[in-house]
Amino acid sequence: MGKFLRLVINRLGVVLLISVVFLSATQQVLSSTKQTIPLAYPEALPAIYPKLNFSTYFGGSEGSETGYGIAVTEDGSCYLTGRTSSINFPTQFAFDSTISGSSDAFVAKLSGSGSLLWSTFFGGNDSEISHDISVASDGSCYVTGSTESSDFPTLNASDNTYGGYGDIFLAKFSSIGQLLWSSYFGGNRSDKGRSIAVTSDGSCYVTGSTESSDFPTQNAFDSTHNGGLDAFVSKFSTNGSLLWSTFFGGSDFDYGNDISVAGDGSCYVTGFTESSDFPTLDAYNPTLNSGYMDAFVAKFSSSGSLLWSTYLGGFYSDYGYGVTVASDDSCYVTGQTKSSDFPTQNAYASTFNGGNSDAFVSKFSTNGILLWSTYLGGSDKDIGRDIAVTSDGSCYVTGWTRSSDFPIRNAFDRTCNRDHDAFISKFNVSGFLLWSTYLGGRDGIEQGYSLAVTEDGSCFVTGSTSSNDFPTENAYRYTLGGSSDAFATKIVDSPIPPTRPLTVTGFLVFIAVMLSAVLPVIALIVYKKQK
Repeated sequence: MGKFLRLVINRLGVVLLISVVFLSATQQVLSSTKQTIPLAYPEALPAIYPKLNFSTYFGGSEGSETGYGIAVTEDGSCYLTGRTSSINFPTQFAFDSTISGSSDAFVAKLSGSGSLLWSTFFGGNDSEISHDISVASDGSCYVTGSTESSDFPTLNASDNTYGGYGDIFLAKFSSIGQLLWSSYFGGNRSDKGRSIAVTSDGSCYVTGSTESSDFPTQNAFDSTHNGGLDAFVSKFSTNGSLLWSTFFGGSDFDYGNDISVAGDGSCYVTGFTESSDFPTLDAYNPTLNSGYMDAFVAKFSSSGSLLWSTYLGGFYSDYGYGVTVASDDSCYVTGQTKSSDFPTQNAYASTFNGGNSDAFVSKFSTNGILLWSTYLGGSDKDIGRDIAVTSDGSCYVTGWTRSSDFPIRNAFDRTCNRDHDAFISKFNVSGFLLWSTYLGGRDGIEQGYSLAVTEDGSCFVTGSTSSNDFPTENAYRYTLGGSSDAFATKIVDSPIPPTRPLTVTGFLVFIAVMLSAVLPVIALIVYKKQK
């Protein structure tokens, strides 16, 4: 019997020890995940983690939607724009409550807590896509995109006539959704508006690409179409009058993808080029690095003079997709690189991670000096699509990834769920990764296209999802409508809680450990009694 008592005591001692250790261990439980991460892990060392403030589907049930642009106002509300093919897309206080063609652009405004304030279709009898949106200081919003409709709605327009083969459109809405002006913009070939940015005086910059040799230029840095496709940079007044406009490219193909405004009214542009004679000035790199594609970064003065321009890339293909400007007029760029020798400096990750491509994040001074540059990715395909900067110089990046080993840190979603997940990553002013997370569901595909930052440093993200279980919080809509929906997600920084209650998963593990220790003792007691 002495051996039996010793066995019981030993078993119970093991149970007691496991219980004390497990129940007293400080744990970090991240919202919307199924993982419990002890604070001793390296991933938990940063003092902040991302928390969903609200997250919602946005779309109809008869088609598909993608959110391509997002912008925030001073009061914390947000504007969304993109493309919809749903006849029952949600509208409210709409300029146009009916879809007009095969697909329309949409413009919508949500409160800071996710309530729908107004929403409208915007298009003609063919197809439209809206790529970007920007907010003026009075709360009005500017939109740009592309249209194939000869009856696209124009008002107080600088150009009322469709040029053919696809035109750019520009439009301005009041804070309550009233159309203030709307115009075509382009020549007699295909023209696409990709990005728009508003200055403090209400004028706006636009960039994109054009095939038109008669594309409208004025006070131009370059008034001649150079190749098959040129980037362009144009500036309009607050009333939609053209102030200056220029081609920007070489003898091959050039694409303008994003534009951002500095405090002095100058603008930064990024995109990509195949042209070995792309215009450079005071360049970090004056030479096309391969026979493929390089990103470019350029800065224009408020009057349209080129201040500096540079290639950015390695020996393979590199694409600039997003640019933003900090309060000190430095700029941050993100995009996609397939180059193992992409320029890095003071990098979070200085080595190409393999697979199809990595995202990259680079920072330039106001004079075009490279301050830091890093890869961001895993062993599969990763693309950085947009970037935004906070008042303290930290930056948010979004895009999408197929990498199950994409770098995450302090994440609320630690698992790449299917073919593509969106991601959101935050770097501090020096390029240190503060946090990084997947954003997506288990049964679909997500892509992050655009983000914007509020004055308090929280961020809004939009893109597309086809997942039935995309993470929602305080949502306008909790369920997927059609084959894919736009999404709008607001993320805030929160201090990491030092302790949190035991999770359900943790409780089940605890019970399993206890049973594994106690059941053999019970079985032995029963056996002894029967004997």
